[in-house]
Amino acid sequence: MLRFLKGMAFLPFLLVTWSSAAFIISYVVAVLSRHVNPFLPYISDTGATPPESGIFGFMITFSAFLGAATIYTRYKIIEKQNQTCYFSTPVFNLVSLVLGLVGCFGMGIVASFQSITLRISAETNGDR
Repeated sequence: MLRFLKGMAFLPFLLVTWSSAAFIISYVVAVLSRHVNPFLPYISDTGATPPESGIFGFMITFSAFLGAATIYTRYKIIEKQNQTCYFSTPVFNLVSLVLGLVGCFGMGIVASFQSITLRISAETNGDR
């Protein structure tokens, strides 16, 4: 029965590893670029300015796709287990699939629409 599960552990492992790397790499780039204080910066500050914002956006978008693949794989595993023995209610399995995909879609939106820092100089204000 559990033969179809062989090899499926790489997907959640890759999701956790990639997502952790997204935060760590953007933090390291932000510190090396002197955009943030190296001691306990806000996580939103580490991905606010280029180049770390581009790295953060790309990596979190990929994490959203990995999350969606993980959630879909979980849905199919539970569906397959329900064919042989009663494991979970199919309605709850479908609800968890939909909620998980909505969460991954939200994570993709967060990664795609980053805040833009505008610096207004004295010349554009009319002050000289």
